[in-house]
Amino acid sequence: MDTDDLQLSGSEWDLMKILWDKNPVTANQIAELTPQWHPKTVRTMLIRLQKKGAVGYEVIDGIQHFKPVYEREHCESSATQSFMQRVFDGALTPMIAHFTRQQKLTNEEKQALIALLQDENHQGEK
Repeated sequence: MDTDDLQLSGSEWDLMKILWDKNPVTANQIAELTPQWHPKTVRTMLIRLQKKGAVGYEVIDGIQHFKPVYEREHCESSATQSFMQRVFDGALTPMIAHFTRQQKLTNEEKQALIALLQDENHQGEK
């Protein structure tokens, strides 16, 4: 399975963020970091993520230490592409227009977006 097929729930994203930050990490360590989840919930989510191919583990001193299979950036890119395709038929401009209408940008954010677009356009000239 590759990340193109990987669909993560909000809670699974939260757990993956811990794995990206702390890997390798045990289920008990994750449970300590997430008091809102019961330890059995953490284990269930880890099993589900293993079945999805997002999480692997290594045994250290007889204890499973979990780690992400994919880099965070790779998963974010895949999720973004999937979202854009499903919601905006793969078109970037309507997506940006939607988000900028819903969430007003500060002047600093506008300048950063303009700079990003100008840099992207300039890179295309090379």
